[in-house]
Parts: sequence; C-alpha cells; structure tokens
Amino acid sequence: MAYVRPIKLVNPFITFTTDDAVPVTVNLTCYARGVHLIPEADDASATFCDPLGFSWMLTVDLLQSLGATGLEELLSSLGGPGTLITWEFAYTDAVASVDNPHWSGEARLPAWSVVDAGINEPTEINLELTTIGDIVKTPASVVALETVAA
Repeated sequence: MAYVRPIKLVNPFITFTTDDAVPVTVNLTCYARGVHLIPEADDASATFCDPLGFSWMLTVDLLQSLGATGLEELLSSLGGPGTLITWEFAYTDAVASVDNPHWSGEARLPAWSVVDAGINEPTEINLELTTIGDIVKTPASVVALETVAA
C-alpha cells in the first residue's frame, strides 16, 4: 500500500458569501488561525425527520483587525449578525478536485467580539456557525466497488 501523506493546513481557502442580488464574497484566509468543521448531534435540535438533531458546526478562529482592509470592515460588509451566508472551505485555494475537495453550506452570520483581550494580546474571534441543512462536498465522493466474478 502506498504511503498517504497526512494533510497539513498551510494555505486554506475560507470564504463567506452573501445571498444578495449582488453577492458580497470575503476571503478570511489571511485573518484566520484555525478552522474546524465538526459534525454534532444535539437532542435539542432533534425533529421527527432528524431524531439525532444532526448538524455541522463550522468554527473559524480569527484575529480582529481594524481599518479599511481590516477584519471588522470585512465582516461588516456581509451585512452583520443574522445575515444568511454561504461558507466554503478547502485545504488549499486550488480548484475543487479529489485531491482538494471543497465543502460548503449555509449559515447565519453570528455576532463577533469587538474586543476580547488583555495587555499586549490580540483579540481573537471564534466565529461559530451552525449550518442550515446539509453541507456539500465538491467533488462528491465516489466509492469504487470491485466487480466480483460470478
């Protein structure tokens, strides 16, 4: 079996896009320190159609910055907390492929910290977005089935 190299997150692709007539897309890569896409089951979110209350949580760890090209202006350009956005994540900014799948989903933009730091510390923002509906993986996974001779 060939050695499969583990993934190291170096230059991810992280964008948020509004669902407006003229969409606004922001790339969060240069502001981010971490990204987490984690499945969750929550009894409080359970319904008869989804008894496990299954959802995906996207958390992006960001460093707050100000100014015309700062994170504060970037997030505000999306419309503020409660705005419906489409997020997209990939391990690199290369085109979606089997070697670099892209995941996307919809969520409401949460409120974020203006400041949350001590002396000589950066303000870290942990944007936690619970997806609405399913997430999409591009390209979709294809499971190869071996043909068994009869």
